[in-house]
Amino acid sequence: MSTVLRRLAALAVVGIVVAVPVLRGSSRAGEATATAVQPASEAPVPADLVSTDRAPSASPTPANAPKPTVATTAYSRDYIATDAGCATDLSADGLESFLSARVGPVIGHDSPRVIPLGGQRFLWLLQDTFIDYTGRASTMSAGQYISSTALVQDGRCFTALQRGTTAAVQSFDPGTGESFNDFFWPAGGSVNGGTLSLFWIEIIRDPVPADPLDGSNVHPVKTWLATYDVQSLQRLSFVPAPNPGVAPIYGFAVADDGDYSYLFGNSFVENLSREGGYKNGPHSATKMWLARVPRGHLDAVPEYRTASGWSADPAAAVAISSRFWTENAMRPVVIDGHWYSVTKPDAFLGSTVVIDTADAPWGPWTTVVTMPALPRGSTVGMVTYSPILMPWLDPSGGLIVDLSQIDIGWEQHNGGDPTRYRPRLFTAPTQTPPSGSVGGLKQAQRKGDAQPISG
Repeated sequence: MSTVLRRLAALAVVGIVVAVPVLRGSSRAGEATATAVQPASEAPVPADLVSTDRAPSASPTPANAPKPTVATTAYSRDYIATDAGCATDLSADGLESFLSARVGPVIGHDSPRVIPLGGQRFLWLLQDTFIDYTGRASTMSAGQYISSTALVQDGRCFTALQRGTTAAVQSFDPGTGESFNDFFWPAGGSVNGGTLSLFWIEIIRDPVPADPLDGSNVHPVKTWLATYDVQSLQRLSFVPAPNPGVAPIYGFAVADDGDYSYLFGNSFVENLSREGGYKNGPHSATKMWLARVPRGHLDAVPEYRTASGWSADPAAAVAISSRFWTENAMRPVVIDGHWYSVTKPDAFLGSTVVIDTADAPWGPWTTVVTMPALPRGSTVGMVTYSPILMPWLDPSGGLIVDLSQIDIGWEQHNGGDPTRYRPRLFTAPTQTPPSGSVGGLKQAQRKGDAQPISG
């Protein structure tokens, strides 16, 4: 168990609810497998894209899963493409059932980003994934750890994309070259015609903070912009973003509406020792910022939201939201003309998720419900973090929340149970439920999930 996770476990014991992303302070399982080998000019020929109307397939447990099939496809030759099966439907229940199990070669992951590709296609970018192409891995330690994996959703069916080989996986996008101490995490993206543009955050691993309240030992150093063919996902370019800074990261989240792509900004500072320690709050990640570019043109120079409108000067920008003590990592989506966001206040030290709504991306943002940030199953030893919203509604009319989770002592628990490192999906209301009613949480209540605790 890593030093950071060991300390956070101690905080949990004394009653502080802690949420920390997997492996951000680890130096054992990740270090053994995450030192990246530069990708060859051509990876093994990838797998065929199977029709999206195939029958749903049950995801077997990691212990007896069949070896994923790797064949040929319309995807770029840069990737191994694997049929990852189908969800029964795209409701919260359907996605929870599908993603709580093994998904093709992916046995565990966190912090997904879900980016519309057009029509029924969505790109899921998974972070800090554990991969197993043998079908025999029943623990996280038995899998291969890497910084990013892609799932392409077409209707209710998914294809997993990974660079490298089945025996030596590499990140979906290794950026300019990655190692265990210098790597890339996905951010927001948008499609323009046949080109997908994605922001990537370059991350550096720091020494472990002396104070356990100071969070994890990573920090962002640069924002990059990659482009891909929207069909094959062949990478076309990887260059510094028009605004490559990280204070804040413009493009931390991206949402398209009307003529613009809106770039939401956050400093994403998880190592609080870099800002004077936990006590020196409120910290920079408690502020959200906003910029915009013509829709789909993420390579354009942004204009920034100010107190009175828009400006080409980033120094004139003002925060669109400022709250909490350590983190306010909003990743807004727009559904049917309405803006929604889910946030876990104070991240590592928080115990709730809040749903906010707005009529415009710059707000004002209004909290409509607060819910406990509970993991799937037992809460013992578990932490939750990095909630996102699906860009579509549940059939009940509620929002679909994806909440990452991990067993903070996984390295001590027989190599880590991968079922405890898979996000939990559930519904949340789109508005404050009337007193005494459940509103959009009808489904969640039936399943025994979290109830709203305030409106």
